[in-house]
Amino acid sequence: MGVQIVTAQITINLPQANISARTDFTATLASGTYSSIVTLLPTFSVRANTAAFSSTVGTSATVPLNAVRIRLRSIGSLSLVGLGNEVTLSTTYGTLYTALANLGGGAVTADYRVVTSSHTWNAGIFSTPIQFRTGALSPNQLTPTTPTLVLSVPAFIAPQATLPVVSIPINTLAMFRAATGVVANTAIAVSTTVPYQLQLRAGTAQFSFSTGTAYNQLPTTGVNLVNGTLPNIPSAGTIPLSSTDQSLSPAGGIAVPTANNQTLTAAFSISQTNLRTGFVQAGTYTVPITFTWSKLPSAYPTNTPITVPRTSTLQVVVSDMSELAANQQQVSLAFTAAADYRQGVAVEMANHLRVSKTTPYDIYVRATGSNFTSTSGEFPVGVLRIGPTAAQTGVGTITLSTTSQRLVTSADPVIDRPIGLRYSIPAAAVSQLLGQPPGVYTAEVIYSFTAL
Repeated sequence: MGVQIVTAQITINLPQANISARTDFTATLASGTYSSIVTLLPTFSVRANTAAFSSTVGTSATVPLNAVRIRLRSIGSLSLVGLGNEVTLSTTYGTLYTALANLGGGAVTADYRVVTSSHTWNAGIFSTPIQFRTGALSPNQLTPTTPTLVLSVPAFIAPQATLPVVSIPINTLAMFRAATGVVANTAIAVSTTVPYQLQLRAGTAQFSFSTGTAYNQLPTTGVNLVNGTLPNIPSAGTIPLSSTDQSLSPAGGIAVPTANNQTLTAAFSISQTNLRTGFVQAGTYTVPITFTWSKLPSAYPTNTPITVPRTSTLQVVVSDMSELAANQQQVSLAFTAAADYRQGVAVEMANHLRVSKTTPYDIYVRATGSNFTSTSGEFPVGVLRIGPTAAQTGVGTITLSTTSQRLVTSADPVIDRPIGLRYSIPAAAVSQLLGQPPGVYTAEVIYSFTAL
C-alpha cells in the first residue's frame, strides 16, 4: 500500500500600495478541502513548520511569521465570518475554529492578513510550510495538510509623483561674499523594496535666462556651476550638474530604507566663486533636471531592470541689488609749498569706491554746495577735478559742480568692484584760491547710481 503526500501552494501577492502606505492587506484564498467525519466535532488549528518565511528568490532576508494572521472564512457552504479566531502565525498551533455541531465537508477558504507595518519588505519570494489540523483524534481531515504559504513581495521604486521646483534665491549681496556660497534643499519622498542608484542630469548644458531688468548682454551660464549631492545619505558624492546622467548615490547604491519609506534630501549648491562667475546679472536662470532611480542589477528580479524618472526645474533667482560705498570718507589736498601753487596738487585714492550692482550701472558725482568753505572764506568747487587713478580703467574725468556728472557709463554688473580715483586741483585753477585766508576748506561730494 502506498502513502500519498498531498501538498499545495497558497500564494499571497502583497500589493505595492499596502507596502508604501504601511496598511494591512487581506487576501481571501482557497486553503484546501475538509472531509467530514460525522462522529467528530473538529477543532481547526494552524501553525508554521519553520521559524520564519525564508527567501526562495531574490534576497537572503527572511520575513517573521507574525507578519501574517490567518482566519477561516468558510467551510463548504458554511460561512464563518464573525466566528472563530484570527491566529498570528507561529510554530505553535493556534486555534482557528471549534465546531459546535457536525460540519459538512467542502472547500475551505481563509483570510490571510499581512501586517505590513511590522516589517521592512525586500522584494522576493518568501515561503514557509504551514500545517492545518482538525483535532487530536483525527488531525488530518483537511487536505492538503501541509501547504506552502508563499509571500510574493513586488520589486518597485516609487518616488513621489511630482517634484517641486528647486529655487535658489540670491537676494542679498552678502550671499556673494559668503565663503560657503549658497545652498538650497529639496525633499523627495521615496518608497521602495529594492536597493537603487540615483542619477541626476540637467536638460541642457546652459541655463536659460529671463529678466525684466536691464542688461548689457545675456549671460551664458553653464549648469556645471551648480553642484548636487544627497546630504542625508552616507558616502554620497558631490557632482557638478551636467547634461549627462551622473550618480548621486554611493558606489554600492542606497539600501532599502527602514519601513520601506524615506525622504531624500537633494542639495544644490553654488560656491562663492561660481556665484560671481555666472550669476551676477539680475534675473532668473532656469534649467530642467531629471532624477532617475534604477534598481541595482543584483537585486531581485535580476533580469528585469526597474528605472523610474522624475523631472523638476532648477532656478537661480538673482534680485536687482546695488551698493555703492566710499572706503575713505575724507580726501585731503594740501597746499604746503610755493611749488603747489605753481603746479597744482593731486592725490590718488586707490580702491576709493566699492561698487556692487546686479544690473548695468552708471556712477554720478556732484557737490552739495557750489563752494569750498571755511570759517573765513570760500572758493568755487569747480577748481576740483575727479578722475581715474593711473591704473584705473572705465572711469571718466569731470570738473566738480552741483550738477550730477557721469564718471562711469553702462558698466557690466559686478560684485565689490574697487574703483581708484584721482582728486586734483590743476595749476590753471589755482588762481581761484589766491588771496583766500589760510585754513581748511571743505565741500561735500556725493556719488550715486542715478543723477541726483
